[in-house]
Amino acid sequence: MAKEIERKFIAKTLPDVSNYKCIEYERHFLFYNQTIEIRIQKKGTEYEFERKTKETSLKANKIKFKISKEEFETLSKYSKKAILRRSYLLSQNPQISLKVYQGEFTNLNRLEVEFSSLDEAEKFEVPKYFGKEITDSKLGKDSRLIQLSKEEFEKLLMQYKDEN
Repeated sequence: MAKEIERKFIAKTLPDVSNYKCIEYERHFLFYNQTIEIRIQKKGTEYEFERKTKETSLKANKIKFKISKEEFETLSKYSKKAILRRSYLLSQNPQISLKVYQGEFTNLNRLEVEFSSLDEAEKFEVPKYFGKEITDSKLGKDSRLIQLSKEEFEKLLMQYKDEN
C-alpha cells in the first residue's frame, strides 16, 4: 500500500508547458464517501483500478493495479460522471504536477504537490505562480468535484480565483 501526501492549489498563472510531456486522463468513480474512493482511470494508454483511503486532509493510502481496456470499458459503465484532464509533471523533489481540466470542468487548473513526509508538506514554500490552496475544498478532490452542479462549480471556481 502506497502512502500519498499532497497539497493542491489553483494555478494563478499557467506555466509554459510546451516542453513537458502531456498525459491524458479519463477518470471514473465507482464508489466514494468521506474516506474511501474506488475509481478506474485511463492514463495515456494504460488502464488502472485504484482504491484510496483518506487518513488526514494531506495523507491517504492508495492501492493501484493495472487492468485491461475491456475491464476499464465495462467498469466505466457504472460511473455517473467522468473527469477529463491533462497532466504535466513540472518538477521532481517535490513532485509538482499541473492538472488542466477538460469538458465539464474546463477552467480548473490545479497544481498538485506530492511530498515524502508531512513535515516536508507543512514546510513547503509556495511559489509565486501558485494561487489559493484548495487541498480541503471541493475543487481539491475529484470525487467531490463530480458531485457539483455546473453552477456550483463555476461559483466555487470564481470564488477561489478571486481570492488570488
